[in-house]
Amino acid sequence: MRGSPYAESSGSGGEFELPAGDPRHPRGDAFRNIVSLRKSQDLFDDLTGGDTSLSAIAVEAEAKVKAGIPLGLIPRGFHYTISINYPFEYEPYLKTRYGNGSYGVWYGALALNTTIHETAFHMVREESGIEGNTGLIHRERAVYLIHCKALLIDLSGKEAEYPDLVGQDYGFTHQVGERVRREGHPGLLSPSARYKSGINLVSFSPAILSDPRLSCYLTYTCDPVRRIVTVERTVGKVIFTLRF
Repeated sequence: MRGSPYAESSGSGGEFELPAGDPRHPRGDAFRNIVSLRKSQDLFDDLTGGDTSLSAIAVEAEAKVKAGIPLGLIPRGFHYTISINYPFEYEPYLKTRYGNGSYGVWYGALALNTTIHETAFHMVREESGIEGNTGLIHRERAVYLIHCKALLIDLSGKEAEYPDLVGQDYGFTHQVGERVRREGHPGLLSPSARYKSGINLVSFSPAILSDPRLSCYLTYTCDPVRRIVTVERTVGKVIFTLRF
């Protein structure tokens, strides 16, 4: 929706308004929405020629090897790496709303609805910025619940007083992020720039994040010309149509 940071949305979305658990409260969960695969791939397919029985033998052998690895030798699993540690270890150079490219920043949201709007916006922006990109683009995503235990600076609800918190220019929020991190604070709660009344969780350290649990899979279909994203939770059933 040109002229507004928020999307035009069609779809009920009622169930997605429910918060995972405000980090200011004991439960302290947030949603993390990342690119993933709805179905697991057969990682041994190239070695077995697609023979499922041989793949099963390979998977069993892999499991036996992993079972013999002493506890603690591999302290972080796959889900932790992709849902928590990835922006700190592999993408600290990215410039984001609260990151200037010199340190990693992790983003989550207190409600699934918020994270859908945030990630759909960025998909439209990225795909529409590619010259000649006119066809439909499909992306599968995984949504995790992540536990957060920390005292966070709360900027939610402050966008009327400080509109640059949700502005298109990141200069102000870079200053906020740099200062918060420099003063040793682990993270903050910020107003969503893509979903009105939504709240994001911004973490400057993986130390406050733990216990990743897969919540659901989503499929996004983006029309970069019309700047529209449709979102499915069950294949073939659209739950949102977002226009940016």
